Formats: sequence, C-alpha cells, structure tokens
Amino acid sequence: MTLWEFPADEPVDLQIRIPDGTIEVAAGPTGTATVEIVPRPGRPGAGDPLRDVRVDHDAGRLVITAPDRLRLLGGTSAGLVVTVTLPQGSSCELRTASADIGCTGQLGALHAHTASGDVAAGHVTGPVDARTASGDLRLASAGSVRARTVSGDVRMGAVAGDVTCQTVSGQVEIAAVRGGRIDVKTVSGDISVAVVRGVGVQLDLSTMSGVVRSDLQPSEPGGEVTATLRCRTVSGDVRVGRTVQGAVA
Repeated sequence: MTLWEFPADEPVDLQIRIPDGTIEVAAGPTGTATVEIVPRPGRPGAGDPLRDVRVDHDAGRLVITAPDRLRLLGGTSAGLVVTVTLPQGSSCELRTASADIGCTGQLGALHAHTASGDVAAGHVTGPVDARTASGDLRLASAGSVRARTVSGDVRMGAVAGDVTCQTVSGQVEIAAVRGGRIDVKTVSGDISVAVVRGVGVQLDLSTMSGVVRSDLQPSEPGGEVTATLRCRTVSGDVRVGRTVQGAVA
C-alpha cells in the first residue's frame, strides 16, 4: 500500500488516468486530500505494480497516473485500487480502460471515461460528462449531463439543466427533470423520464416499433415552458410522467 496526504483548504482539481482496476473518490468536509493506492486483490505475479505510478500535487491540482501497459512479470494485468478523499466541491477528470468508477459526496464537476467499467456518482452540482461502452451509469443528481453508452443502462436522479444522452441497447431513466433541454436517443433501449411538478414542458417523442406514453396533462394556454423533452428510439418504449413523492433529492 502507498499513501499520500496533502493540505487542501479549497476544492481540488483531481485527474486520474489508470488502465484498469477500481477508482473510488469521496468528497466531504475535510481540509486534506488523501490518496491510497494498492494492487487489486487476486492478481498473482511477481514485480511491483506501484513502482511506475505517479502522484503529483501542486496549486490545488492533484494528478494520479499509471502506465497504459501496467503489467506484472508473466504478463498478468496489474489492476490498481485507487482511493481518494477530497474537499466537497472538488472537480474530477477520471479516465481508464476497464476500471469501475465510484464517487460519493458532493462534487463540483465530473468527467468520467471508461470502456468496460461502471460509473456511479452521488451529487454533482455542475456538469457531468460520462462515457462508457458496456458499463452502466448511475447519478444521484447533477447540474447538467452528457452521457453516452453502448450497452450500458443510464439512470439519473434530479437534473437541474440540460441533458444529452445516447445509448444503443441500454435503458435510460431520469427521475426528476427540473428544466433545460433534455435530448435522449436509444436504438433498442426504453426511455423513462419524469418531470418535476409545476415545470412546463414541451414534448417531442417518437419510436418506430415501440410504444409512446405520456401521463402529463396539457398546460394552460400561455403557460411558461421551462423544459423541452426530445426522446428518440427505434424499437424501445418511451414513457413520460411527473415525479412521485420522494423522487426529488
């Protein structure tokens, strides 16, 4: 195990790039930034996978990198478990080939790119940009979201601003739209969106072989429209409704 600790009175700009393993980030009321890196359990082989890992901290920026081809002797992949604690409001840019990404607490922004790993995050007050091929995406809440998957599902809680989401076979669920422009596209995945009560919304929904259903009541003439919802799918279903009690964080 290798451990680093840095003073951090303000939010930190975190950047992590590792080939595979697990990335865990926790943001909370703390005055320090800590980094713990260990080899992923259950990976046999000789050699030290931590030898070429770099951790740099300067002027509020924390950078963690590992070689793209981090291998133990014998050709075994040396996955890493990277655990970071940061002050709340910090921003994260996390890139990996096959690591799962998990973030808890309140972040200011999140950019997470992984090929086959899952992405899960708590509350992000600013923008979220998440991309994964076969992994799932889970968000408790965000300011705005750009998400793309191939076969992974996308599930979001409360979203305050714009959402652009595209998936091939994954399902998309948004529990509480507060406003902005919501643009969701799938090929065979279902789409389910709930709009916060009292928010005026303009709908543009279509599917070729699926079913479209809207439980929204027509608004009064001249009512203010604060959200636009555009959902497109080829063979999936589209359902739009209002938030249920307790759905909004």
